Amino acid sequence: MVTRLMLPIAAFAGFVFAGYGIREGMRPVPVAPLYSQPPEGPRTIRAVAGAGLVEARQENIPVGTTIAGVVTKVFVKKGDEVHAGDPLFQIDDRDVKSRLAVQEANLASMKAQFARLEAAPNSTMDIPTAEAAVEEARAKLEDTEAKYRRSEKLYQRQMIAAGDFDVDRFAYSASKATLMKAEAELDRIKKTWDADKQVARVAVLMAESQVLDARTNLERLTVRALADGVILQLHVRLGQFAALQWNEPLIVLGDVKRLHVRVDIDENDLPYFDPNAEAVATLKGRPGVKFKLERVYVEPYVIPKQSLTGSNSERVDTRVLQVIYRLPDKRPIELHVGQQMDVYMRAATIPKDLMLDADAAQRPFDDDATKHAAGMSAPDKSKNR
Repeated sequence: MVTRLMLPIAAFAGFVFAGYGIREGMRPVPVAPLYSQPPEGPRTIRAVAGAGLVEARQENIPVGTTIAGVVTKVFVKKGDEVHAGDPLFQIDDRDVKSRLAVQEANLASMKAQFARLEAAPNSTMDIPTAEAAVEEARAKLEDTEAKYRRSEKLYQRQMIAAGDFDVDRFAYSASKATLMKAEAELDRIKKTWDADKQVARVAVLMAESQVLDARTNLERLTVRALADGVILQLHVRLGQFAALQWNEPLIVLGDVKRLHVRVDIDENDLPYFDPNAEAVATLKGRPGVKFKLERVYVEPYVIPKQSLTGSNSERVDTRVLQVIYRLPDKRPIELHVGQQMDVYMRAATIPKDLMLDADAAQRPFDDDATKHAAGMSAPDKSKNR
């Protein structure tokens, strides 16, 4: 009896609970309040919108090292203002200093050898000795020649024996050979001395270039700023190995006294983009604060879009044209490099005669459809029949 009464009661309770659950599930979920208002362009004019990124006036300058090594000194910290030529960090220079000492010693040796060669004629007497040998050989030649001429006359008169004449004749020939040998030796010494001096001079120049190369490498171990700016990022630490290839720059330098904003304009909006049109920018999340922009330049190359918003309707194969605008020096709020901005540019008006309707777009090679879309009357084909 009790079981018969409990079953209907349990079924009724389950029915009531199910109905309550269905009713609660059908209630609308309250919408969460927006964290910030979405960007909104000017309502009075038609505008071309683009996503912008704040950057330094000379763009953000990534700084690395041209010589790999261990960082021994860091001269700056984040936010420091530096000028061109100021040191940023230094690489271990012990190896380069040791090579520089060797090169300087080699240079001193080459200079000493060159100086010795230049002073050689006065110190070793090589050339004067050779010249004296030539004079001595010439004097002997004159003496033997005189004896030879005298013996020749006596031999023709048969006043001396043939053997005595041959002695004087052979002595004369030997004197001529001795003179020729002495003159050749003198000429060789002079030419060799000039060549040795030229070789020594070139060796000195080579040693000087090696010393200059070592000093240049020693100077390059201290990485310096090449432009005025502020240290925006600092990824170098004391004792860190600074490689030639890096995933992120060791230091990012930028001139933040005057800021620019780099705007990506979708390729679909390019027909409506006017480089000379007025432009305004708003910060992400603060659409009420506006910044009047001044165009700096337009990069003439359309590149693939890199910054994606994550919207489902956004195409990843979109290409964009980048335009650089100058932000005003006096700004209502402080801006930082890397902030995102929404930029709006007054859209250009396309003449109606350049606009095609949908039918003409489907038939791009049909001259009649194109002329008809441009407001021109198509020729009457019936007249040509």
